[in-house]
Amino acid sequence: MIAVAWVGFQLLVGLGVDVSDAVEEGLDAVFARHRRTAEGVRRAVAAWELPLCAEDPEQYSDTVSAIVVPEGCDGSALVDHAAARYGVAFGAGLGDVAGRIFRIGHLGSLTEVMVLAGLGCAEMAMADFGIPVEPGSGVAAAQVYYRAAEPAG
Repeated sequence: MIAVAWVGFQLLVGLGVDVSDAVEEGLDAVFARHRRTAEGVRRAVAAWELPLCAEDPEQYSDTVSAIVVPEGCDGSALVDHAAARYGVAFGAGLGDVAGRIFRIGHLGSLTEVMVLAGLGCAEMAMADFGIPVEPGSGVAAAQVYYRAAEPAG
């Protein structure tokens, strides 16, 4: 029982730190950063010529992007490979889209530079799986967007 209470306490302390950080940054700045990092990921996906699961831009999320993998590719295996080979965690598809997508999250204290590293990893993992993605194309597309975007704060 003590261990369970200690874990709960640690979660509450972590939540307090997260809330404090968000208040210090300012919620408008946090939301703007999430929009910016998400748009960079979307620009990368467009450069890869892969579709997003959300086909309508009105349904795009600033919290996570779900990328549809080509027919014959297992998105869950791609996620496992990225973790095992490169030490980067992407999300797998769930339910009806299990195996058909992989997810890139863009929440929390994530910065544009951290996103660029994740995009580079995604490109390497996709290349390992034979997905015809030009190395650096998504990273470059996101860089162009990030350099032109107005920073939050």
